[in-house]
Amino acid sequence: MGCSCKKSEIRKDSCANEKPNITNIVTGIKSKKMSVERNFFQKIPFIRICSLFLIGILFRHYLSIDLRLTGIVCTLLISVLIIFWHNSNFGTIKIQNLLISIGIVLSGVFYPNTIRQRQLPSFSQKDYYLAEVCQKPAEKAKTFQTILLIRSRVLAKPEKVIAYFSKVKFDSTLTTGDQLILIAKPQEIKNSGNPFEIDYQSMMHRNNIWISVYLTEGTYLKTKNQISRMSLKAEQYRDKLIAMLTTAITEKEERSVVSALTLGYRTEIDQETLDYFASTGAMHVLSVSGLHVALIYFILGFLLSFIKRGKAGSAIFNIVLILFLWIYAFITGFSPAVQRATVMFSFVIIGNGLRRQVNIYNSLTASAFFLLLLNPDVIFDIGFQLSYLAVFGIVLIQPNLNNLLELNNPILKWFWSLFTVSIAAQLITFPLGLFYFNQFPNLFWLSGFVVIPVTTLIIWLTLAFFICSPFHSLAIVIGVIIEKITHLMLLALKAMDALPLAVTRGIVLTPFQTWLLFGCIVAILIFAHSRQKVWLFTTLSIYLLFQITELQEKTKTFNQNKVFVYNTKNPMIHLINGRTSYLLTNDFLKLSRSEKSIFEKVGYHLSLKPTRIISNDSSGNNRCNDLIIKKKCIQFTNSLIRRISANQVDLAIYRQGISSYPEIQSIYFGNSSFGKQTGNGWYNIKKQGAFFADLNKK
Repeated sequence: MGCSCKKSEIRKDSCANEKPNITNIVTGIKSKKMSVERNFFQKIPFIRICSLFLIGILFRHYLSIDLRLTGIVCTLLISVLIIFWHNSNFGTIKIQNLLISIGIVLSGVFYPNTIRQRQLPSFSQKDYYLAEVCQKPAEKAKTFQTILLIRSRVLAKPEKVIAYFSKVKFDSTLTTGDQLILIAKPQEIKNSGNPFEIDYQSMMHRNNIWISVYLTEGTYLKTKNQISRMSLKAEQYRDKLIAMLTTAITEKEERSVVSALTLGYRTEIDQETLDYFASTGAMHVLSVSGLHVALIYFILGFLLSFIKRGKAGSAIFNIVLILFLWIYAFITGFSPAVQRATVMFSFVIIGNGLRRQVNIYNSLTASAFFLLLLNPDVIFDIGFQLSYLAVFGIVLIQPNLNNLLELNNPILKWFWSLFTVSIAAQLITFPLGLFYFNQFPNLFWLSGFVVIPVTTLIIWLTLAFFICSPFHSLAIVIGVIIEKITHLMLLALKAMDALPLAVTRGIVLTPFQTWLLFGCIVAILIFAHSRQKVWLFTTLSIYLLFQITELQEKTKTFNQNKVFVYNTKNPMIHLINGRTSYLLTNDFLKLSRSEKSIFEKVGYHLSLKPTRIISNDSSGNNRCNDLIIKKKCIQFTNSLIRRISANQVDLAIYRQGISSYPEIQSIYFGNSSFGKQTGNGWYNIKKQGAFFADLNKK
């Protein structure tokens, strides 16, 4: 009995002692949560900082924000933050994190924008300008194209312009750093207004180019002055390297590809070459970016490994490596893609130099944050979006894919690693690729086996070519080898492009559908990591919502009734009724590649059946279910089109029936002074952009 009493007393004492421990457990949980909150900032701080700053930039871009209200909110946030700063309990930490997060978002909202709307003069007449050649003129189909920096009394400050030189008696001695005197009438850069076109105007504005100029013989004069500025030194040095390549690589296509692969000089590549690089999924190698900087990083690391010896060797090695990377970025013209990659690798090298474990996610987001500070609008650059998504995909997904197979053969292991890299990058980036380009390269995985090893070899050989350039004969031999290897790569890509189903075209996504696809990818990745069924259910729910939106978009196409008059050199009128469409043009065979792509893109976006081509010059009458053509009159559903002249048509829309009073629009698409008329009922295609009318609209 005595023993049992003692045992019960011991149990009571232990229970009594356990009760306070519940509070200790709760306190412990809270402290762990606080440590998690703090560790998130400590381990990967730039993920949250960069994301919040980015949200602020997007708020500023898409929303109209009241500055006074925001100022009041900022004042309150700072006041509350000061009050709670020295308090360390769990609730206060949460409030502090929330206030700091809101502060970072607001800093993104009010961060100075590097690209502002310019107040440009009217340029109503020709004037004299002093110009500097910023790039060596590149030959295009009908002109020579370059970038000029112009000054004039009518300009508030020097302006960058895109200049087009006529090929007639062009001065072929023009090069980077030359000074010119111009007499010209600049034009403000505008979009053509054609539906679903790339926003060329915004793209130029992001490069601080707002105007263009066309120059013919006698409108420009080269002076004897040579401009010497640091910003031009990189272009001048790259021009010298390209001239060296020209002496050894005689074929233009091969030389232009090598110049793009190694020096980032893409202006001489033909559109046909760009097309089969794009259709095989190999377009990324033509832009000097992360892949090229990574190759240079590993090549330099190999060549400079001897510096690591000694106590100070590691620090000297890192400094020299960063220096050479930025020299390479300088030579390639400091393109945004090279800046991104060089900044990222610089962060990685610095982290290694500090002997700290480098978190690749932190390095990536830190480099992105750095570039956003330099130019917040870089977020709208397609290359910026695709390159960072691709690297995140490779880092996040590729190791897991690579571990699916255990291979002992080093060659098979290398090929498998290359394959998984392509899959990981494509898995993350394909929604954006579909959204921007409306196509999917089905053979991207196959082209990777060709372009990546060949690109690596070409970079090695080109580096050897420049090193051996003092020995002319040896350099010529290396140049011939580079040319032959590049030729074989181009033959392989052309063969892939010719294969059936090499590329799937006509895939159109709305912005909302693009976000849904990204949400689906994120949910799949979380499910693969956590194995929680809720994420599988989330994936299926998002996919179901995607299919519903797709059905809605398809339904809209059955009731569409539209007329497009495109802003093109050759007149094109596109009539659309449901999924049936007709293209009226003078001669389809005379349409350029870009003109054909305009109505093809409309066909993709509006889910049209193959367009029927009708020549304006065809004799006789044409009759379809919804289209009647009698000489110069065209009756299409509830509209009537009359051809007044070769450059003008009148469109009459009978919205309340054929007996009602019509809406009449005169549409002019010529260049003569007759088209200068303005006012209601008159539309000038060349001045106002492509014309569009919705025939269903009441």
